[in-house]
Amino acid sequence: MTRSRTLRIALLFAASAALAACSGASATPSQKVYTAKDLTVGFIQTGSESGWRAANTSSFKETASQLGVNLKFYDAQNKLENQVSAFRNFIQDSSVNVIVLAALDVTGYDDVLKAAKDAGKIVILEDRRINADSSMYYTYIGSDFDLEGQKGEAAMCDLLKNQTSKNVVEISGAVGASAAIDRAKGFREKSDACGIKITATQTGNWGVPESKAVMEGFLKNSKDIQGVYAHNDEEAIGAIQAIKEAGLVPGKDIQVVGFDATADGFKYLITGELGADIECNPLLAPQVYEAAVKALNGETMPKWVPSNEGQFFASQGASALQDILKTRKY
Repeated sequence: MTRSRTLRIALLFAASAALAACSGASATPSQKVYTAKDLTVGFIQTGSESGWRAANTSSFKETASQLGVNLKFYDAQNKLENQVSAFRNFIQDSSVNVIVLAALDVTGYDDVLKAAKDAGKIVILEDRRINADSSMYYTYIGSDFDLEGQKGEAAMCDLLKNQTSKNVVEISGAVGASAAIDRAKGFREKSDACGIKITATQTGNWGVPESKAVMEGFLKNSKDIQGVYAHNDEEAIGAIQAIKEAGLVPGKDIQVVGFDATADGFKYLITGELGADIECNPLLAPQVYEAAVKALNGETMPKWVPSNEGQFFASQGASALQDILKTRKY
């Protein structure tokens, strides 16, 4: 390049810069790209009612440590009023830019959701849906509980296919929880076509002792029971204990279907006492933190991001189930 040409190019850039200055134009500064290390997450957990919930909590804590997320964790001790109070505290905490809620109920959050939106906080629902305007939260990450219920019905239908009577008792999850509502709904959608009759239903509140007591009550009222539809593994285990103490054989005299597919549930699948276990994946933190980063960067996402889940059956055989159990993290 000649000296004169270099001078002409320099003068051209100088003229362009002067013109831009005169016209009021300015360069757009580069936009900050947020990463996981920019996240301060206020996570409102339901409580610690089950092994599934413990795994869910561990997922958030361990993944936060791995990614450098600043996690502020709150255990609501299974009380809705505690969740609402924690929500307000995280809204007022200027360091928190994302609030993650594992809802205890499907209602009761409208006021805090509006307050969070007004404060510019990102809200992500995990594990459980709520009845609220979808504009009030960024996304929901979790299971399709209705579909899980349908899978539970299909499993029970198969387990009872050679039975003349198909009387099934239901041990439901906590009253008001979206998982309990939708698993009950999904199960009923096709149960009539299979000939299943739900003869009794009562909550076991996700726990073993209470579910055992519920099953004992069912058996006192009637021995004409061919199946138990339990909304999680703990409830299924409680039912199995009651069945055995009544002198009956779970998996033979009475078929049991559960949900979550935790390590404890697998133990009963392996013995054949639990006929089927529909998975509900608790390891949601990686998906939640990924969504939170996208939200900070102004990206849009679907209002529901499903988790990856499977289903397991006693008929797979003890050896195959043992091999699967070795690979599971919960």
